[in-house]
Amino acid sequence: MLDTAPSATASLLLDLYQSLRRLDLAGPTDLAELGLAAEPRLDLEARIPVAWLLRLWQLAAERGAPADLGLQLGQQRGLQSRGPVANLAAMSATIGEALELFSRHSAVMSECENLRVEPRGDRVRIVFLFTAPLAGHPVICEYSLSSALCWGRQMSGMRLLPLLVGLRHMPLAGSASYRQVFGCPVRFGEQQDYIEMAAADMQLPLHGGNDYLKGLLLQRVSDMQAQLPSHHSLRQQVLHMIVLGLVDGAFSVQAVAHRLRTSRQTLHRHLRDEGCSFSELLAEVRREYSLRRLQQADCRIEQLSRELGFSEPSAFYKAFKGWFGVSPKAYQQQAGGDSTSV
Repeated sequence: MLDTAPSATASLLLDLYQSLRRLDLAGPTDLAELGLAAEPRLDLEARIPVAWLLRLWQLAAERGAPADLGLQLGQQRGLQSRGPVANLAAMSATIGEALELFSRHSAVMSECENLRVEPRGDRVRIVFLFTAPLAGHPVICEYSLSSALCWGRQMSGMRLLPLLVGLRHMPLAGSASYRQVFGCPVRFGEQQDYIEMAAADMQLPLHGGNDYLKGLLLQRVSDMQAQLPSHHSLRQQVLHMIVLGLVDGAFSVQAVAHRLRTSRQTLHRHLRDEGCSFSELLAEVRREYSLRRLQQADCRIEQLSRELGFSEPSAFYKAFKGWFGVSPKAYQQQAGGDSTSV
């Protein structure tokens, strides 16, 4: 198992808790379970375990949360979120600049979420990336995509309409829920979680653009990012980059070195200094990822072997049996663990 303890800003916890409480899906006893006071007076920039966010989602599900809960809460979030990265992005001149700031400093908001902007001719694909423990939870994915679109609409003052939305999971709710939020076709069972926009939308101005305030906030957010534990250990950084790379296949040692702005040789040398190797870290990620995916009902072993970068399914079978003593198919059957669009 990965021995990371990813964190997020307390503002995310308070935003989620208050939204769930308005729906009677959370209450003071939940905060007590997390070791917090009934009316917590948290520093909004304080770090809290990402696992606390996941626990609130799990409790809401146990209390009969609606199937479209993530979509609903995302539309309520918007600029009411008080996190430092959201405030920084709101000071941007354009939608494109705001997305670039989110991408560069997302770890300050949550070390388990990131996004990547991919130009595609007259379109731009915004890819949402999730790592453990948030990866593999469709309601959280829908919350993030819905929130992002709500932010864009509020910051620009326009009802932005995506051209296409793609989700790795199968539908949680009826087609009307997705149409109401996104206003465009939604494809399920995709290889990525994404929102596609017109490239021209990236130049839309934001009402709150302010270079002076942006400079002040950028310095504060940069200082916060430099203090994150994941930025102190190369091992943790490499683990994080490998997990992110699983989304687009860019998790080779060369790709990870490029993302860390170093050479492959230097990366190998510094990992040795920390008592580990790239191949060991890659195997560690593959082991955890394969167990998590095989517990999901829509997991196909051939597709999983491709996601993990194996040349063919037989190589994945051999590796998995070496790790756990059983075949992936046998494990999937023990765990009890297809592409459509609306």
